[in-house]
Amino acid sequence: MYGVHPPAAFLPVPARDADRRVRTGDAGGANADRRVAPSGPAAAICPHRFSRWAWSEGLRAGQTVALLVQDLGQAEAMRLGLVRLGLRVVCLDCAGRGQALADSLSQSDAALVVVDTNLADVYAGLMGRLASYPAVWWNGPGADYASLDLALAEQA
Repeated sequence: MYGVHPPAAFLPVPARDADRRVRTGDAGGANADRRVAPSGPAAAICPHRFSRWAWSEGLRAGQTVALLVQDLGQAEAMRLGLVRLGLRVVCLDCAGRGQALADSLSQSDAALVVVDTNLADVYAGLMGRLASYPAVWWNGPGADYASLDLALAEQA
């Protein structure tokens, strides 16, 4: 197919020394740092593993799960895993605070809430505003209890 691949001029060329050897440590050279695992966001969530975890938690078709997750990729993987079981999914607005978020959560009638650990202060703003609180699972690093990362690792 013509026009699919960019021309060779866009390919990175490794930097070379005066004696034409490739320098280590440059972007194109043999660099040991490139083999280190990236220190980016949390590991990707597999929808199948997430649905098995939800089933083991006792969630069944017709129930509702609320997501308070910032990463759209993780939220979509969670949603796909939950919908696979016939669960209803409510994505709560991370920017919503106070009574607006409390109203959204109470109207959803969620049996379980998945909250990012970096949104703990947002979820803490709900305390005292709801008649009953759903079970909470924490997504991301830093969770001391009910850690979704640890529970999903056990499903592997």
